[in-house]
Amino acid sequence: MSNLIHKEQFDDESDDHISYKLMNMGGQIHFLFNQEERRTQLLSDFSVNASGQMSRNPTLRNLDKGYEFLPKYAKQVSGRQIIIPCFRNNYICFAKLEYNS
Repeated sequence: MSNLIHKEQFDDESDDHISYKLMNMGGQIHFLFNQEERRTQLLSDFSVNASGQMSRNPTLRNLDKGYEFLPKYAKQVSGRQIIIPCFRNNYICFAKLEYNS
């Protein structure tokens, strides 16, 4: 069985915004990456469970506009939390993403 995640990204200046991060949650692995939709960068989330089944989780749409996430530099800090650096108006900030059970 094979599954594909279509990830179309490009940037002429830097690869900071176009990378991805894997998050291990025990029974499944989450694949986080930026995806442009309607000229807006959205943080997309796909997961693969232990049996190999892939599912697309709802796109994280309720994020404040204007933030550019850098998933390449994200760090998993617990079993269900990840810290993702981001930019807004040339300031660096950090977002905590927490998954509910």
